[in-house]
Amino acid sequence: MKIWSGSASPEAGNEAYRIMLKKDIAVDRYLIPYEILSLMAYNLNIYRNGIGKKEDTLKTLKELYSLYGREFNLDPELEDVHGNIEHMAMEETDGKAKNMRMFLSRNEQVHTDVNFFLADTLIDYEKIIYSTLQEINKNKQNGIMPGYTHYRQGMPVTFQTYLDFIKNIFVYNFDKINNAIGELKELPLGYGSGFGSMSDVDFTEVASYLGMNKNIKNPLFSFMLYPDNYIMVMSAINSFLIDISRIFQDMIIFSGDEMKILELPPGYVTGSSLMPNKVNPDFMEIFQGYAAKSISIMNLLYSGIINKTTGYHRDFQVLKDEIIPFMVELKSILGGFPELFSGIKFNSGASEKILGNSIYATYNSKLNFNSTANWKESYRMVGDMIKSGKGLKPYTPADVITYNDFNFIKQVVDENTSYLDNSRNRFLDTIKDIIRNTA
Repeated sequence: MKIWSGSASPEAGNEAYRIMLKKDIAVDRYLIPYEILSLMAYNLNIYRNGIGKKEDTLKTLKELYSLYGREFNLDPELEDVHGNIEHMAMEETDGKAKNMRMFLSRNEQVHTDVNFFLADTLIDYEKIIYSTLQEINKNKQNGIMPGYTHYRQGMPVTFQTYLDFIKNIFVYNFDKINNAIGELKELPLGYGSGFGSMSDVDFTEVASYLGMNKNIKNPLFSFMLYPDNYIMVMSAINSFLIDISRIFQDMIIFSGDEMKILELPPGYVTGSSLMPNKVNPDFMEIFQGYAAKSISIMNLLYSGIINKTTGYHRDFQVLKDEIIPFMVELKSILGGFPELFSGIKFNSGASEKILGNSIYATYNSKLNFNSTANWKESYRMVGDMIKSGKGLKPYTPADVITYNDFNFIKQVVDENTSYLDNSRNRFLDTIKDIIRNTA
């Protein structure tokens, strides 16, 4: 039985509509544990506040608790995770779970499930970032390498400074991801379809059960955060992937035949199907394709939301169906980062060989300026030296090291993980105690 059975709409369907639901039901499997958690929290408040028959709510809680952590398939005929969980609870309680989701809309439920999923997945990203930073920090190789602008040599930089730049990129994007996690702690349950809830449940208490907040009062604004949360999360992910794609482009060039100043680890390069001499940076190139896909999903988000009224629209389902599988797949790909960055080798000898004479031009202009106190004249003098083929005085730039350890990252990851885990474990223990004490 569909969750909207009994409404004014006739219960009919067609193959075209079923095809449109097929991907949605496949994606909803990632939301199963979160659907059960939020329904347990909702029904716990129903039970504690004596809303409806306590014996029915108790049976509902027992069934939801038994479902939590189990693996099962979702029936496409029941449309989504909400219909499936309700159907199973109704069957196992002989209909006693009929009030399990009274006055709840599918909109606020999917929003709640998605918030949980996004927060958990982003915390997994944070753990990967921390592991990657640890590996980068172990790389003590050093030497001079060329710094490029416009694909031309500009000034020299040390390899350790370049590694520190990569560490800065990871920390910078870690902060963006962590800010998004904080925003996802607002509990959506309680706004109905965006126009207020008729439920007598105390949603502030429901939020507290799950370690979430219930600060937003206006139901329309609370609903508007559903698409906005997607934008916020994908913006953080886009920033991260774009920055990494640029680093990877450096590495593709630096590991090529013309330079060979970097060696990429086995497993992240492949051979050619025709040319046995080739060592292709396929992992990095495919990753750049994922960065492009991330941008396309952001475009889908904007296109799906722009010019819509403030209420819910069913085409928002397509946003969920694209974002969730992408984030799951991306987590597996990012999982290769620690091994990748730990296996990169720097060839200082090859790097020094490709340093051009003119790369020391700015340094020599500085030396001239110390004598002439005339920047334009100093600049011109070096230009004349380069044009006449004269050798410039070389120099070794100092290492710039921003980070020596990442305990501050580990602390944030541990706090995020323990906060969510402890909140859920306490909540599950509460449910277990109620069930045991009323057996």
